[in-house]
Amino acid sequence: MTIKLLSKYGDTLIQSAQKALGKNNSKIPKYLYHITTKSNYNSMLESGVIKTSKDVSPMSNLNGVFMFDMKNFAKRWSNTWVDYGEPGQKYNIGSVLLGKNSLIQQGADKSSDLVLLRFPTNKFDINKLSVRIQDTNKASYRPNGENAIFQRLHTRRKDAIEYIYSNNINISDAEKIGELRLDLKTEADVLKYITEKHFDTLLKLLKDQPEANCIKAIEKANIKPKFIVDV
Repeated sequence: MTIKLLSKYGDTLIQSAQKALGKNNSKIPKYLYHITTKSNYNSMLESGVIKTSKDVSPMSNLNGVFMFDMKNFAKRWSNTWVDYGEPGQKYNIGSVLLGKNSLIQQGADKSSDLVLLRFPTNKFDINKLSVRIQDTNKASYRPNGENAIFQRLHTRRKDAIEYIYSNNINISDAEKIGELRLDLKTEADVLKYITEKHFDTLLKLLKDQPEANCIKAIEKANIKPKFIVDV
């Protein structure tokens, strides 16, 4: 009987939260962001859509458009480091996201142009939006993500969070707010880049955007770093 009650009211709670989220997007950030390469952005303009892609993690079967919240990115991604067991080598996960796009771009035309896109979340079907934390060692990590209603829980726990939208997104629903060429010419340059924190890259991408003020404030806050051991 107890199990039935827990199941019943647990489902009711989730359904109520989903209904509330469908009516009011205030439970998720007003904007989400996507970083891509210049060549990929040009392809998006040609096709008219931002296409879903398969998650690179072998632990999941996710397909989607992967995004982040700028405040969470600056506070948590940029202050989280992964230790892969190599002596003295710890990689900043925020810089990894920026640097890997630069490396992908190099394979196309030997440049390293990044493009930053901003999406108003009121354009999304919230039932198709999920969240996932970046620390795979945590018991709360879900390889295939979970409903976006749980972002507040992970925000309170000071987790680095990514958002995944399961459908293609119309390029008309995105706003290009920044473009930057990183001076990363070789794989060695990228590897060095991802061992450092790069608020400077964010500020250049957000030049003349209101989000830049948030980044500057977070940079001054000197948030305690978090270290993850990859196992």
